[in-house]
Amino acid sequence: MPTAFNRCYPPQPNGECWAGHESRWEFPLYNDTRTCSPCSCGEPSRGDCRVQTTLHRQVDCSEDLGSVLISGLDEPLCTNTIQGRIGAVRSIFTKDEPTCAPSTDSKVVSGTSEPRDTHVVCCEI
Repeated sequence: MPTAFNRCYPPQPNGECWAGHESRWEFPLYNDTRTCSPCSCGEPSRGDCRVQTTLHRQVDCSEDLGSVLISGLDEPLCTNTIQGRIGAVRSIFTKDEPTCAPSTDSKVVSGTSEPRDTHVVCCEI
């Protein structure tokens, strides 16, 4: 089989390989019309989301009043453990893993891959 170091050329118009390039390689070509149907997802359910919420005394997010990690699985989602005047709130997702069931049909590929002509190259021996 040819490597990156072989010089290969198309055969002569009569189909014969050139002198010094008698190693003949044939590669089948295909007409590939296959496509995949678009994926879609049902409503998210049973995911795992966690948010780190920090309350700040100043609007420039300085002077932390406190921080709480809130999970979508926690009950209740509110907390009253932080006291004081709030100037700013910053929430950052620390974990965001929603899950959903695929809602597409099980047949996702349509079309065919049909053989076409054969590509021929002649390589140096």
